[in-house]
Amino acid sequence: MSIRNNHKLSLTQSFEEILEAVQPMITAILTQLHIYKDFDYYRHIASIAVWRAWLKADPAKGQFSAYLYSSIKGEILNELSKEKNYSERITVVDGETLNFILSDLEGWDNQKNPSLLEIKLSQLKQIEREILLLYYVEGYSDQEIANALGLSAVAIKKRRGRIIQRLKHQLSRVE
Repeated sequence: MSIRNNHKLSLTQSFEEILEAVQPMITAILTQLHIYKDFDYYRHIASIAVWRAWLKADPAKGQFSAYLYSSIKGEILNELSKEKNYSERITVVDGETLNFILSDLEGWDNQKNPSLLEIKLSQLKQIEREILLLYYVEGYSDQEIANALGLSAVAIKKRRGRIIQRLKHQLSRVE
């Protein structure tokens, strides 16, 4: 990818000049990666990548613009990967979901520490969160959850019971 505005990049230029010159390149990379939301955030990630490349660049190792391109694209791809991994691990739990789960946690007073249960739920494995959300929020039966997850209904019922018991135990230890 070349710089479209006919600026020749060199390490003798200031960072600001280089950043201004690579703006079309950054836009092209963001478009190529189909980034249409959080555009400003990823543009900021790209700017940081330009800064790092400007600091580390060695003219003896090749063309600076190619190094910039690979640095920018690599940083954006790393950030996209982090975002994907985070969204797979973390499930945002709203108040309605907490109330459903709290109904099974007899004796737990949510007023003492309202965010504690949310923290404990976020520490569960992905499949455990799925089981709880499908059962309590979506209203699926154990058999429907079993079909969706490829397990038996008995296994789902036992897992859900163990998850609730573990949550009760963890919450009672904190009190």
